[in-house]
Amino acid sequence: MAESQVRANIEALQALKPQMQDLKQVVNSYISFVQDAILKRRTDYQSRLSQLKSHEVQLKAEIEMNKKMREQLLEELSSEMRNRDQSSVKLEEMKIQEENIKKQKDEFSKQLEEIESQISSKIRQINEQRDIMKNQTTLVNDKLYQFEQLLGLRIEHSNMVDDSMVEGDLENEIDTIIFVFKNIDPKDFSREASFTFDPVNVAILISDPPLPDAVFLEAIKLFLDTKEIAYLWKFLRTALQTELVSSK
Repeated sequence: MAESQVRANIEALQALKPQMQDLKQVVNSYISFVQDAILKRRTDYQSRLSQLKSHEVQLKAEIEMNKKMREQLLEELSSEMRNRDQSSVKLEEMKIQEENIKKQKDEFSKQLEEIESQISSKIRQINEQRDIMKNQTTLVNDKLYQFEQLLGLRIEHSNMVDDSMVEGDLENEIDTIIFVFKNIDPKDFSREASFTFDPVNVAILISDPPLPDAVFLEAIKLFLDTKEIAYLWKFLRTALQTELVSSK
């Protein structure tokens, strides 16, 4: 009897091998997709960084030019004062020009500091997102994926238009991953539930059925704490199932 049970278990395991192989391909595809998305976003930010550096060089050239103008004006002022033939109006105008040049120089310096701060912040964000997604290659739990695959998990790639982006942004589309679950409604096993995940910005954009924002935030916190994508969609699968059952 025990030998028969063991043989039956072995046969069941063999039957699951094609599904496990398909799951492994899905995971590899997902990891490759996320890495490509991060590389693309990083390239875009590096292009913006290059533009900002060019702007910085231009501002420094303008500051240098204003410095020379200031020196020239001061020289002219000294010459006029030595000759004693400069009118009071002309002297006042030159003082105003000198003050304006100083203000402009201070404004340029402030703009340069803001640009450097923005560049540092963007690079830090890119590196943080890249490290989080890169770690998924070693943190994916194969057993948990196999378990969810048997329950009907399907992973799809999609693009969503971000209406919140203002004119002039580098892109107006977001690369997303859709997690679709079957066998989730006990009264209708063919019904599907899903949620859409933005892997670059680490955010949940939408779900079907709709879930409260607080649930999305809790799921993202769980993902950031564990650095494990399996915990994210396992948590949301439970939330979606609870929502389906409670809405009937």
